[in-house]
Amino acid sequence: MVRWDAMEIVADFHVHSRYSIATGRNADLEHLDLWGRYKGLAVVGTGDCTHPEWLKELADKLTPAAAGVYTLKKELALPLQLCGPPWEEPVPVRFVVTGEVSAIYSKAGRVRKVHLLLLLSGLEAAQRLSRRLGQLGNVVADGRPILGLDAKYLLELTLETDPEALVIPAHVWTPWFSVLGAKSGFDTIEECFEEHARQIYALETGLSSDPPMNWQVSGLDRYLLVSNSDAHSPQKLAREANIFTVPPTYPDLAQAIRSREGFAGTIEFFPQEGKYHLDGHRKCGLRLTPEEAMKLGGRCPQCSKPLTLGVMHRVLELADRPQGSNPPGSKPFTSLISLPAILAEVLASGSASKKVEHLFFRLLEKLGPELHILRHTAREDVAREGGELLAYALDKMRRGEVHITPGYDGVFGRISLLTPEERRRFRGQNTFWDSKPRAPGTAKLQIETSPTRKPAAAASASPASPLPIKADPILAGLNPAQRLAVTHQGPALLVQAGPGTGKTRALTHRLAYLLKERRVPPARVLALTFTRQAAGEMAARVARLLPDFPDLDRLTLGTFHALGLKILSDYGLGRDVADEERRRNLIQEVARKCNLPASRLDRQISAAKQALGGPGGIRPGEAPLPAPAFQAYEALLEREGLWDYEDLMARPVRLLQEDAGLRRAYQERFRHLLVDEYQDLNEVQYLFLRALAGPETEIMVIGDPHQAIYGFRGARPEYFTRFADDWPGATIVSFTETYRLPPPLLTASQRLLPDPEAGPRISRRPGDLPVVLLEASSPQEEARLIARQIEALVGGLDHQSLENYRLRYQDPAGEVGFKDIAILFRLHALGDELWAALTAAGIPGELARQGVGPEINGIDLKAQRVKLLTLHAAKGLEFPYVFIAGCEAGLLPLEAAGLEPGDPEEERRLFYVGLTRAQCQVFLTRAGSRTLWGKPKRTRLSPLVEAVNPVRLSPDPGRPRRGHQKNLFPESRPAALKRGRRRSRG
Repeated sequence: MVRWDAMEIVADFHVHSRYSIATGRNADLEHLDLWGRYKGLAVVGTGDCTHPEWLKELADKLTPAAAGVYTLKKELALPLQLCGPPWEEPVPVRFVVTGEVSAIYSKAGRVRKVHLLLLLSGLEAAQRLSRRLGQLGNVVADGRPILGLDAKYLLELTLETDPEALVIPAHVWTPWFSVLGAKSGFDTIEECFEEHARQIYALETGLSSDPPMNWQVSGLDRYLLVSNSDAHSPQKLAREANIFTVPPTYPDLAQAIRSREGFAGTIEFFPQEGKYHLDGHRKCGLRLTPEEAMKLGGRCPQCSKPLTLGVMHRVLELADRPQGSNPPGSKPFTSLISLPAILAEVLASGSASKKVEHLFFRLLEKLGPELHILRHTAREDVAREGGELLAYALDKMRRGEVHITPGYDGVFGRISLLTPEERRRFRGQNTFWDSKPRAPGTAKLQIETSPTRKPAAAASASPASPLPIKADPILAGLNPAQRLAVTHQGPALLVQAGPGTGKTRALTHRLAYLLKERRVPPARVLALTFTRQAAGEMAARVARLLPDFPDLDRLTLGTFHALGLKILSDYGLGRDVADEERRRNLIQEVARKCNLPASRLDRQISAAKQALGGPGGIRPGEAPLPAPAFQAYEALLEREGLWDYEDLMARPVRLLQEDAGLRRAYQERFRHLLVDEYQDLNEVQYLFLRALAGPETEIMVIGDPHQAIYGFRGARPEYFTRFADDWPGATIVSFTETYRLPPPLLTASQRLLPDPEAGPRISRRPGDLPVVLLEASSPQEEARLIARQIEALVGGLDHQSLENYRLRYQDPAGEVGFKDIAILFRLHALGDELWAALTAAGIPGELARQGVGPEINGIDLKAQRVKLLTLHAAKGLEFPYVFIAGCEAGLLPLEAAGLEPGDPEEERRLFYVGLTRAQCQVFLTRAGSRTLWGKPKRTRLSPLVEAVNPVRLSPDPGRPRRGHQKNLFPESRPAALKRGRRRSRG
């Protein structure tokens, strides 16, 4: 019996199952086990350890073998169909629980796409981690889930779930999806992981780099360099791997990685074969070294377009050592070419041909696993079984004598061993060469250090020099209209501020101006908003403008309803406020007792309170609110010791109207009133404000009547237009410069205004991306079309989509993250379909389940996810890229059967709000047919869209169908492979 290398084990941790996109059909445990034995691997990663279905399969098919490692159950193992001496007692493959996670997020002004390899201590830990990650994103759509989560938090979460886990940045130099990648990575590991960087022990070189490339960057010395195949089909196992001299248990392997003791080196792919090794321009057939590209200024000399810069260029940017450096503690490595690739060259045939397949399995049967043949089998044994030319080629590879045509700009490189002359003169030669792996520092690849390189990665970037302090930070940077509003003195000021014109900036700077320049005591100032979020943002801005200002906490800055509750509490009427669920239960209880529809009762009670007990909220032909029902509801609130939300305005207004002393006290206290979003006031809020404003009060209100969209809850924009009548002598200021809308968006939005001169007229934001209309046949296709367009906007979710998407009208910078994108729609019914499409595409999305909340609260805007919101909920928000779905007559404007038709003017304003949420580009989408409320019908384009005159685009052909990595041997000789295919999922 022949045994090979009993003192060392070879491990390949980074693999993928059939649950990952672009994987082979036979990427299951049975074939991973089979090909692990063919390759000579002692340890193989399970891959995809966060996917629930794959985890279930792992639990069903694996059995514990030692601490943290598993073997395939014997009855499931596929037969080798090899009967030579090396296979009489083959070493079993042990599985370690591993997976890969893609973190796509925005940080420090750039979109980051970082892939992390996870090694976990066991299946139980993987199940815990899968559940936790499932709460943050979609772990079902892809075996390698895409999460809108900062890589450092992903590291922290993984270690909280499994303290014994290892988190290894994957393929660290890949341009688009790695921690050091030129397109979306960082300059240092510390910059990415910050205080958690000490928990990173190893870096994966990936197929795009080898150890000598990494040795040029001294900042990487503290990390062990590991290598794995990143195999998407079992046949690709071991093209890169790790060599250990420890027992194959998880604790031993993990400790070897942490301490470097027992880690003997790596098996490497030739990185020049990668598609982005050198710089160049594929369309012009131009391949360049980094030095040549630098001399050309990074532009193609033939077409003047930017060159695609490769991995070597990025290495030179960060390098602080010349090629050939040998840092202390470096581990040996050996660069190999796969045996099928060598056989293909020797036989002058394709690597998947029958001739190559036949000889491959013949050699395995006679000589042992592939890695053993490539690394250790004696030349005479190879010559005996495979011929002299194969032995000659194998020796050349072991010495590193290869012919390299490097890859560039998406073109694969080529690594070859034999020249035509060698083929002609080979007969009769019988020379032997040393076949030991190269020691550190002996790599043949020459990498010159650029004179323009950046500092070493180890030296974290020094803090930027502080900017010079401006003489007057409150007024600095304000345009003339904003300055006029901030410095205004007089009893009343109305500011009309359209989208992106600096409304919040003007409010906060006026607050700071009142406190600092006019020396108004903070306790005398009241600023009212409609949302806690807006109030919090304003408070933070004021604090930044006045960092050391005394008594700033005495400034009253909050929502109308928060102030109303404070007034009630101060008056001795403190109660808890019923949340939405409790209020709904009370309404339903009254509705049952009074035999009334709960939805109508709910709406009429709210309307009555907004009208201070009047008969508001009655639709034509609808019965008025019965007094007994209203009284029963009030009695329930009294019994429970609760206020409902509308009470927080109605009750304080009554108190202020009826108690002259209380009214005078508040008028004396607040001498300066500032009101945000004035166009959204309803009647009770208007009366509340009038009661607070005394004869000595200075009032400033700001808003935009063209964004008045809350008529359904009683908002009345006429309060804005009649402000000058309510406050005679009021000053009116219009902001005409928008800093949000680029010219195409400004022009499109102006077409929706009754008077285009009434809104912003000047764009201060550069950009030329048009408003785009995308039309689909069905809502499902519309949702998929949006998902594909999002994938293109973020530059692809993986290497496959990166190669296939070429987005028209895309921002040249390409710095788009998930949090930069919002999908807006008129009705909640559209949101579920859209969210499902994002989920299926593996795109992190966040759907606001509730409508416009009592304070128009949105969702977690800081989350690195695509936001799905109704048009109403999007008010006050902004995103670089906005999709408006369902742009069809009947939805925009709303005319659906069974619902109260929307006010045409308010519907137009609602579309205007949606259009002006974008900072860069808007995509309008529609379906040719749609089913709403059980009625399918053909649709027409919304007349509001026609007014905007968007650019029509034909639907993108879309993402290619779920791909498969080409099998090395489509019909392998051993029958087990053919039988196994029927077992695996297609």
